Amino acid sequence: MGQESEELRADIERRRESMTGTIDAIEDRVVPGRIIERRRQVAREWVGGVRERVMGPPQALKHQASSAADRMGDGMSQVTDKISDAPAQLQQATAGSPLIAGAVAFGVGALIAAVLPETEPERRAIRAMQPQVDAATDALKDAGQQALETAKGSAQEAAGELKESASDHARQVADQAKDAGQQLKESTATADQ
Repeated sequence: MGQESEELRADIERRRESMTGTIDAIEDRVVPGRIIERRRQVAREWVGGVRERVMGPPQALKHQASSAADRMGDGMSQVTDKISDAPAQLQQATAGSPLIAGAVAFGVGALIAAVLPETEPERRAIRAMQPQVDAATDALKDAGQQALETAKGSAQEAAGELKESASDHARQVADQAKDAGQQLKESTATADQ
C-alpha cells in the first residue's frame, strides 16, 4: 500500500507538471501584452515589405542617387560627393524607419526643387501630368482605405479566434483538473480502506 501511494503521488506530480505547461501555453496566447507584441511584429514585417516594394532595396536607391549625381557634370564635383555619400548616411540614419526615410526624401526633393528654378518645359509637363497625379492620389487614398479596412477586419477576426481558442483550452484544462481531482479523490478513498 505504501508503494501504491508513492506511485499515485508521482502520477499526480506528473499531471501537475503537464497542466502547468498547458496553462503557460494558454497564458502566452491570452495575455494582452503578448498578443499586442505578436501583432506589432506582424505589422512591422508587413510595413517592411511595403517599404521594399515601394522604395526598392536600399542599394537601388544608392545606385539611383549616384547615377543622378554623375549626370550633374564636372563643375559640381563637391555636390556630387555629398550626394554620393547621402544615400549611405540616409540609410544609416533611417534604418528600420520607412516613415522617416520618406519624410527625409520628401524634404530633400523639396529643397532641390526650391533651389533650382522652374523652366517652361517643366511647367507644361506639370500641367499635362496634373490629371494623372490627381487620379493616382485618389487611387492611393482608396487603396489605403481598403488596406485599413482589411487589416481591421483581420484583427477582429484574429481576436475572435483567439478568444474562442483560449476558451477551448481553458475548458480542456478545467476538465483535466477535474479528472485528476476525481482520480486523486478515488485513489485516496481506496488508499484509506
